[in-house]
Amino acid sequence: MAGGSLGLAPPPTTQKDCARISAMKRLVLFDIDETMIYSDGVGRRAMEAALRQVFDQNVDATGLSMSGKTDPQICYELLTSMGYSMDEIKEKLPFAFKLYLELLEKEIENSGRIKLHSGVVELLQELEKHPECHLGLLTGNIEEGARLKLRPFDLNRNFVFGAFGSDSANRNDLPLFAHKRANEVLGKEFSREEIVIIGDAVNDVLCAKGYGVKCIITATGKTPKETLAQLNPDYLFDSLCDTPRVMQAILS
Repeated sequence: MAGGSLGLAPPPTTQKDCARISAMKRLVLFDIDETMIYSDGVGRRAMEAALRQVFDQNVDATGLSMSGKTDPQICYELLTSMGYSMDEIKEKLPFAFKLYLELLEKEIENSGRIKLHSGVVELLQELEKHPECHLGLLTGNIEEGARLKLRPFDLNRNFVFGAFGSDSANRNDLPLFAHKRANEVLGKEFSREEIVIIGDAVNDVLCAKGYGVKCIITATGKTPKETLAQLNPDYLFDSLCDTPRVMQAILS
C-alpha cells in the first residue's frame, strides 16, 4: 500500500500533474459479492442445491472458501474433491447452472437479508458525476447470476458490460475480457494505467496485479484485513463509506 494505512497517494503537486489526472479516463471494474452487496449466502445455497440434483450427491460446500472464486471454479473444486472426472463435470455443469439460476432467483426473493454494503450507492452516484469514469463488472458470478444479484437494487443499469465467471473459470483471465469489452462497448481505448479493479478478496488483488492495473480493496468480505494488507493492494479501506477518499484513490 502506498501512503500509509489507507493507501492514499499524495495529491498532485504540480499543475502538469493535475492536468494529466483530470484528463485521464477511468475504467472502474466492480466485484459484486461482499464488495457491493452482502449476499446472505444465497449463491452458496442455490449452488449446493443445484449440484445435489444434477450430480445426485449430497454436495456440501461448507468447508470450501468461495471468496474471490468464479462459479465454475467453485464447482470444479467441489466435484473433483468428490471424485468426479473433469469430463463428467463439463458435461453436466450446463444443466447445473440452468437449475442454479432458477434456485438463485428464489433464494434472493426469500432471503430478506441481502443488502447493499454501506457507501456503495454514494460512490456510484459520485462516479456518475465524472463523465470520464466508466463502470463495468468484474465478478466470478456467471453473468445471469450476477444480473439476478444486482436486480433488487436496480444496479444493472449502472453496469452495461463486464467480465464474468461464464467467460472463464480462471479469475485472472477476467481483466482482459473486461478491458476488451470496454473498448468495444464504449468506443474508447483504455490503457492499463486507466483501469481500476475494486474488490474484497485475495483473488481480486491477484488478478489486478497480474494484469498490471490498480486495485482498490475493501475489507467488507470474509478475508481478514491483515491478510489483504500482506498482498500490498494499491489501496485498502475498511469499507467504501468514505466517498472522497475512495474517489481520490480511483482518480489518482
